[in-house]
Amino acid sequence: MTSPVRNALGQPVGAPLPDWKPRPRPPRTSMEGRFCRVEPLDPDRHGANLYAANSLDRDGRNWTYLPIGPFPTSDAYRAWLDAASSAVDWLFHAIVDLFTGKAVGVASYLRIDPAAGSIEVGHIN
Repeated sequence: MTSPVRNALGQPVGAPLPDWKPRPRPPRTSMEGRFCRVEPLDPDRHGANLYAANSLDRDGRNWTYLPIGPFPTSDAYRAWLDAASSAVDWLFHAIVDLFTGKAVGVASYLRIDPAAGSIEVGHIN
């Protein structure tokens, strides 16, 4: 086995990528599976169903590890949806149940960094 590439501090790092180019931002397109469709968040189309789904959590446990919520009113939730769906550095999606056609959750790409070719998947609720 060959020894790993090391940085100036002697730490193992990945091999150099001399032809690296920044990656494109993820597209605002839908993805469909057997049970759900993940589609770009649209507050008009998804807001009421998402608020209803979130309201099933009477104790607010779903929000424990999220930086926002729970929301006391649908108007407060809608204001957050408007901000989240129009942000440049985030790409929020609604998770739509294929059987009912209702939005039941959200997921997001966060910290999108094309120059580094990295992205965070988060805000799963």
